[in-house]
Amino acid sequence: MIEEPTIPKLSIIIPVYNVLDYVQEAVDSILTQSVQPWEVIIVDDGSTDGSGDLVETLYGSHPLVKIIHTANGGLGEARNTGTRAATGDYIYYFDSDDVSVDGLIQRFYETLEKHPDMDIFAFSAESFEDPIAKSKGGDQSQQVRLISYRRRMERVFSSGEKAFNTLSETNAFIPNAWLYIFARKLQTQHQLFFLPIIHEDEEFTPRLFFVAGKTCVTDSVYFQRRIRIGSIMQSSRSEKNAIGYLRACDALEELMRHTSDQESRKNLRARIVKNILNVIGVAKGSEVKFSAKSQSELDTLVSRYRNLDITLAENNYFAWRVFNFALKRLKLRAS
Repeated sequence: MIEEPTIPKLSIIIPVYNVLDYVQEAVDSILTQSVQPWEVIIVDDGSTDGSGDLVETLYGSHPLVKIIHTANGGLGEARNTGTRAATGDYIYYFDSDDVSVDGLIQRFYETLEKHPDMDIFAFSAESFEDPIAKSKGGDQSQQVRLISYRRRMERVFSSGEKAFNTLSETNAFIPNAWLYIFARKLQTQHQLFFLPIIHEDEEFTPRLFFVAGKTCVTDSVYFQRRIRIGSIMQSSRSEKNAIGYLRACDALEELMRHTSDQESRKNLRARIVKNILNVIGVAKGSEVKFSAKSQSELDTLVSRYRNLDITLAENNYFAWRVFNFALKRLKLRAS
């Protein structure tokens, strides 16, 4: 008797923290996909606004949903908690205030059928302005900048490292974890978990790519990112933001130490410089005073990777930002 091949299982992990107005739309956008995942793990990260109670009411008896309640430990640790509870072969980290586009899971399985050895499925996203905040009388004077997360390619790469290089060189490497479905074996084999920091994806995703094999990239949009005031990424910045970028630099330097490929080293170096500029932005753009330890780490990185961008940003951060913004606009028009 010939056994039917087993279909790889997809675990979707959704950390939840104080998103009462958004969590139902987010979770429903996953559960109403035309193709269902193996399981949806909701991790209530110590919500204080009733989000945890709401998900229990809405999904407590849903056959695909597991709900875990924890003390507040941050997004990275909530993802780690969900990962430890997952039983699927592939992992997807979804955010609880955003919206999944129908067709994501179907496209993932179609791609996996063509490439059974696929380690990473990378897709595109667009952003939208939060209508709920606007209806509640949010700051109407505040300019909302909608960001596009497009790949501008349909490619299959033999390794994550090759994908990282091509995506980096076309300004299409995006660290946000919600843009990737990946093989869970990469985590178990390489201890790929999140650090308890802000900007954890900047540290995590490059490491993921450098241990991955076949990587499939599509320009199709399967994620809608909500731009809302008060989220982790859009609130006022502090030294914690700088520490997150510094830890990302640590991870990128470690990757550089373990590759002799000159193209990879060049792109890793460029990403380190980008994170250094982010740290300078916290210090000068947000006028944050660093501890002696963080300042020392920044000074060491600046001396090691100094280039024109870093020098300009140090001397006049706002002038550098204006110049950099104009340069990006010119590049976009030329592309």
